[in-house]
Parts: sequence; C-alpha cells; structure tokens
Amino acid sequence: MKKSLMVGVVLACGSQGAMAANDWRFVAGVDIWSAQGSGQAYGASASHYDDHYNWNGYLQLEHGLILLPNAKLEVSDFSTSGGAFKNELSAYDLTLYYRLFNNNLFKIDLGVTGRHYDGEQVTFGRRGYSQDSLMAYVGSDVSILNTGLALFGDLRSHDADNYDYRLGASYKFSSMPVKLRAGWREANVDFDNIDQRIDGWFMGGEFTF
Repeated sequence: MKKSLMVGVVLACGSQGAMAANDWRFVAGVDIWSAQGSGQAYGASASHYDDHYNWNGYLQLEHGLILLPNAKLEVSDFSTSGGAFKNELSAYDLTLYYRLFNNNLFKIDLGVTGRHYDGEQVTFGRRGYSQDSLMAYVGSDVSILNTGLALFGDLRSHDADNYDYRLGASYKFSSMPVKLRAGWREANVDFDNIDQRIDGWFMGGEFTF
C-alpha cells in the first residue's frame, strides 16, 4: 500500500512537472523613456531640468509551478540633470510574484520587489551613494479579446514617498512572439539626502521565447 502511494505521488509530481514545462515562458524587453526630473540630491538641484531619454530593460521568467514564484529582473535609469546639476541614478530590481488570476481576459500579479539604488550626484565634485528598499508589487493586464491589444499597469511601493508605477497599452503580434508597449511611468525616490522624481512617456517592446 505504501509503495503504491509513493509511486502515485512520484507519477503525479512527474505529470505536474511535464505540464509545468509546457507553461514556461521567458521574456526579454526594453523601453525608452522620455523623462523629466525634479527634486534635489545632497542639497543641489537644477532651476530647469533637461528632457532625458532614459531606458529600462528586463528579463522575466514565468512557469506553471504552483508553489514557486515567478521572477523578473529589471534595470532602470533614473538619472536627471539640468545646468551644472547631474544626478546619475540606476535602480536594480528583483521581483518575485504569484499570478493570482490568469485567463483570456485579465491577469493579476502580487509579490515583492527588492530594489537596489546606485547613484552619483555630480555638481561640484562627486558624491556616490546607494540604498536598498523592499517594495510591495502588484501588476495587472486586461486584454481586448480578438485584437491583440491590452491595457496594463504595475506598481512598486515602499511608502507614500517611494514608489514607481506604469500605465499603458500593448499590442501583441499574432504571427510572431513580439509585443509593442507604450505608456506613462512615474517614479519617486526619497531617502537620506536624495529626493528625486522622474516621469514621462515611454515606448518599447518585448520578445517571448
């Protein structure tokens, strides 16, 4: 009886693993962000901030294993400048999340993001700095049936002064594993000596394999 039960468990796990293998999805994407900055770093700021073409890139892994979270690695450029002021700032994210709902109409994700900020303020001399932050994460995707179009949004938040959100629309080609994206992104960073906000329109694409 015990042997039969053990065999049944092994077969069930093997069957689940085979099913999960078919559900694995790798995504690589990049966005270009026409962004405008504001705020200050180490007491310095700009009277007028430059328009920037910032960027972000990401790698994403999704699977059908129920107990393990999906994962997304992302790098974002939060740099701002204006006149003699320049604040070079990058954010490195690891997001672990579970897909709570997944059907042909909508998807909802919930998880956490570990973010590492790495920056250098350049005005008169250079001041390097870094900061780690744990942020709540929620993401959603609503499809418009039979069109390839979808609306999406995601939010990472540590508190009311530290957040990062995107709202936009996407189009997925039926003949190739490519999706085009466009929308609005706003991020606010507030910790010791750094109070920077950056927002603007973005566009980009992602490839699924």
